[in-house]
Parts: sequence; structure tokens; C-alpha cells
Amino acid sequence: MPIIKINDLKQAYLNALLKRNMEESAANRLADAFVEMANEGIYSHGINRFPVFISQVDKGDIQLNAKPECVNSFGALEQWDCHFGPGVLNGLLCAQRAMDIAKQFGIGMVGMKNSNHWMRGGTYVLKMARQGFAGIASTNSMAVMPAWGGKDHRIGSNPLVMAIAGDPPVLVDCSMSQFSYGQLQNHVLNNKTLPVVGGYDSEGNLTQDPHELWKTKRLLPMGFWKGSSMSIVLDMMLTAISGGNSVPALTEDRKGEFGVSQFLIAIDLSKTMEATQFSSEMARIREYVLASELAETGQLSIAGSNIDNYIKLHQEQGGIHIHDEIWQQIISL
Repeated sequence: MPIIKINDLKQAYLNALLKRNMEESAANRLADAFVEMANEGIYSHGINRFPVFISQVDKGDIQLNAKPECVNSFGALEQWDCHFGPGVLNGLLCAQRAMDIAKQFGIGMVGMKNSNHWMRGGTYVLKMARQGFAGIASTNSMAVMPAWGGKDHRIGSNPLVMAIAGDPPVLVDCSMSQFSYGQLQNHVLNNKTLPVVGGYDSEGNLTQDPHELWKTKRLLPMGFWKGSSMSIVLDMMLTAISGGNSVPALTEDRKGEFGVSQFLIAIDLSKTMEATQFSSEMARIREYVLASELAETGQLSIAGSNIDNYIKLHQEQGGIHIHDEIWQQIISL
């Protein structure tokens, strides 16, 4: 795989966006966000998805110059209509708005309708955590996996995303499928077997073969029936809080993954605990967990703790490894 300099990656993104008449300042913000996701080690929901993003722009599903607007306000809760604009920019703007509300009320929530795929959901709660907040977020999707006990697609991957301030911040970004399609694609591109079973093959047997799952699309819900139930209730909450599209509406009415529903919650931790006590308690939790007796793998980490390692790696090697097939797609856009 070639190593692509970060500046070259950003320029490739900008070329594609400006070619499609996106406003220059917004195009720069969007390109920077895509680059940041990759630089922090998330290739599946950044680099690998950029060609898909552009294909949705070309189909008219994503309106590059659309501006989100607040359409309802209920104290600490606001509803925003994103008018089918880029999900990444919607997420960044609404994450900041949730924090602004939280500074006033202690907690702030923004429900977003008519948005689009925001790539790495962790981006928005990590933004909160880096500013001393706790963040919670979710988004729905088309039906992309079977409900527990079913065979055809009826539920979305509907990730639950959480982060909390710390040194470093802790970040958990969990698709309700055992493996997101982005991670599945990573394993297909690199021809690597999944570390645990990820779904069913064409004969209904559990498999770790990513190529087989890429064909059958019968992904396993995370935690079996638990992940299935979480996916369903998250879709209900997303639809009710945002006033937007549900998984059935996206699947049957729109027949595409655009116009999704999302929410972002920010909690101002400066109001919930004194700063020294907060720092001490977070450190104690971290140290207690990391003092575990190691299992056979010999590895133990806390979610989000490897981000700085990816940034350092990319600095040392002078750029980011990108699968040649994906890079050729990006520069052809």
C-alpha cells in the first residue's frame, strides 16, 4: 500500500469537493475533518468511505452547500433540520451547539433530521471530551442486518457513541453489528480473517470469513439479541427525538442511506464534579482496570487510548498507508 502525505490527501479531497462547486471554506472544513479521521487511525469511516460520499453527492442525495438550521427549541433540547447537507459538517456544528447549551443548563441535546452519514461518530463526542465534556451520540441507517432470529435486513447498525474527558479522553464507538461494514471492508481489502465470528454464510453457518459476509450481508448483531434490541430502541429514540426518518422510512421510502436521524448530547462536567476530584477519580478507574491480570492475548487497553499512537506513526512514516484501490478511486474523483 502506498504512503500518501497528509497534505496530498487533503488536496485530493478538496479537488473532488471544489469540482462539485462546494463553497471553499466549507470544503476546507470537510476535507480537514476527513483527514483528521484518517490521521487518528480510522480509515474505514474516512478514507474508505470518501468515494461513496462523493457518489451520493453526484446522485443528489447529499447537498454540499446546505446549511443546518434550528427548527425547535425546548430549553436544553433543540431540533435541527440539516437539509441533507454533509453529515460531517452537520455533526461538527451540532456538537458545538450541544456544548453551548450544556454550558447553560449542565446538559445539552440536539436532535438532527435530514442529515447524512457523519463517518466516524466518535469525532463529535471526542470534540466534546477534548473540551472537558462527556458526550453521547447515535445515528440510524438503512436496514443493513437481520434482527435476532430473522434472516432478511430489518434493523440498522445504529451505533452508540460515548466519550468522556480524561488524559487521554476515553472514546467508545460501537456499531450494533458485531462488525461495521467499514471494518468488514478493511478485512476484505487486506484479506484478513475476522478475529471472532461476524455473521452467517450462505448456508446459515456462523463464519469469520469477511469475503463470505461481504456477499451474504448477514451480519451478526453485537451481543446477539442484546445488540438487536439496542438497534431497535435507538432507532425509536432517534426518530422521536429528531422528528426525522426511521430505519423503515430510510429503507422503504427513501431507498437509500440519506436523510438519516441523529442526536448529540453534551454534559458539562465542570458542573458535576470539582476538577481535582474528577481528575483523581478518572485516573483511579483507568489505573484499576489497567492493573488487570493479563489474559492469554497479553494485551489490555482502554478505548481511545491509541489515537495519539496513530498520529505519531503517521508523522514518523511521512503519511498514511492507503489501499491502492481506494487511493486510485479518490484521485479519480
